[in-house]
Amino acid sequence: MEKGRCEEHCLCNEMEQLLEEQQRLSFEGFRFVCDEIGFDTIPFVLSNSKCPFEVLGKTKSGLFFTTQVFRLECLDSWHCCAKLSLLLPVDIDGFPVDLCDEVFSLIKTNNCILVDLSCFCSIQPLSPRLVNRELPIVEPKC
Repeated sequence: MEKGRCEEHCLCNEMEQLLEEQQRLSFEGFRFVCDEIGFDTIPFVLSNSKCPFEVLGKTKSGLFFTTQVFRLECLDSWHCCAKLSLLLPVDIDGFPVDLCDEVFSLIKTNNCILVDLSCFCSIQPLSPRLVNRELPIVEPKC
């Protein structure tokens, strides 16, 4: 039997493991647990040999942003490609920031892309606790 492209690229294998762990973290597939008590996203950064992969997205309000942080939505192991959703890094005030700045939260967006995973050589996972982290409410001082 012929091997799929993914068997030649270890990053595809890593993405399979990430998807499995992401599903376990979100408690998907449980019959008796209905509460949303887990995390449904393991955010990550993809890199080629030179630099992190960066993509342009658009918020619901129409503002453009760039991001290097993604969520794995689905994986085609045979063709070694994946559907990724874009995560918007924001600071403690909710303003978009670069990953190099102080990221307080990663906001889920409806922006998705398809990527050929054989074009990348590394993956850097980030904390699931960053995804949709509630921004603090700062009371004005009188």
